[in-house]
Amino acid sequence: METIVYHIKENYNLSFHEIGILLGRDERTIWTCYHRIKDKKKQPFTRFPGSIDIPIHIIKNRSVSILESIVLYLKDIQSLSYHEIAVLLNRNDRTIWTVYSRAKRKVPK
Repeated sequence: METIVYHIKENYNLSFHEIGILLGRDERTIWTCYHRIKDKKKQPFTRFPGSIDIPIHIIKNRSVSILESIVLYLKDIQSLSYHEIAVLLNRNDRTIWTVYSRAKRKVPK
């Protein structure tokens, strides 16, 4: 969440209120996320070659976590393997499998 908020704020210069509407979150949550990562992040984000754009609307679904939303999108829509998703998200393959399995149980068919 922090990374997403930071990216939107820095690259699109939207207000916390506007970002909150986009993500379906309270603007106070957005403010907190932004200031947490701003203290950690010293350099701007760079786009990696071969990166995948993730539509903002998939993150708005509050029935699953942000990580679950992203993993579902990458697995079901982009047809990536668990390993490819793990590499993109800097996570373990098994973690991605677990996140995907839990998300599938939460999302109605």
